Amino acid sequence: MKNRMIRLIPVLALLASFALSACEKMVLDEETTVVEQEGNVTIKASMFNIVPFDDTRAVQNIADYCTRLCFVVYKDDTQVKKVLQKAGDSGFGQVSVPLEPGTYQLLVLAHSSNGNPSLTTPEKLQFANSDGFSDTFYYYGDLEVTGDSQIREVTLQRASSLVRIIATDEAPAEAARVHLFYTGESGVFNAVTGWGGTVNSQQSVFVDINHESPQQVLDAYTFLRNETGELKIDITVHDAAGNILSEKILDHVPLKNRMVTEYRGNLFSESVNEESFSFKAETSWEVFEQHTF
Repeated sequence: MKNRMIRLIPVLALLASFALSACEKMVLDEETTVVEQEGNVTIKASMFNIVPFDDTRAVQNIADYCTRLCFVVYKDDTQVKKVLQKAGDSGFGQVSVPLEPGTYQLLVLAHSSNGNPSLTTPEKLQFANSDGFSDTFYYYGDLEVTGDSQIREVTLQRASSLVRIIATDEAPAEAARVHLFYTGESGVFNAVTGWGGTVNSQQSVFVDINHESPQQVLDAYTFLRNETGELKIDITVHDAAGNILSEKILDHVPLKNRMVTEYRGNLFSESVNEESFSFKAETSWEVFEQHTF
């Protein structure tokens, strides 16, 4: 088995070196975009059977797990209807839109980022580093519209993959947050192909330290461009003033599409211990492959 590399870096880097946005230019849709809520086509995306990365129960209601929904209808590569919903909105998970008879393409995107991605084209759903990344689900397919009223129920599937970093040591009192800067896969999702964007993204996430918690858990979501992939993750620990307290790099982190890879090990100290990655399947998250360093 190929050895994976983990190395601890002296505290030399500057925070500014990681204040980079994704490689692709970001264009976000306006959150105020609405369309008529009464129409001849009703789309329902309220029920799906996806297991959360951090649980073994099956999620049944989309409102239990995602905070944002994007319903977008395209025709001839042009966006013709769009409805953006937030958790708590009336009718969350269902929309009705007026459409003339014809063949359209329907995108339903569910996520919990702080803002929606660009939705101009289903081939480039680009999330912003400033909004963060989350577990993401989608449906994309043809929508045949007749002159009669119709109801279309869609089942969403997971689009994202996850690296979960679980610290086995205690965070120092002066630690305020952790910065994850990772490259190798994509912050852009192509709903037509079901894969991440073709350009290698630079993804960046800040996670606040919870000193009341006995264990710090850091999540790095991404979209794989193939069935398997890998990330390089630079982890820096900062104090409240933004000074870097420590830095650690996880190199060649293995991933599998729509699955979670877990890392357990010392994050805040330089003590040497055994660390490992493990994959968990989407259905029950049982471990079926493990890499030990």
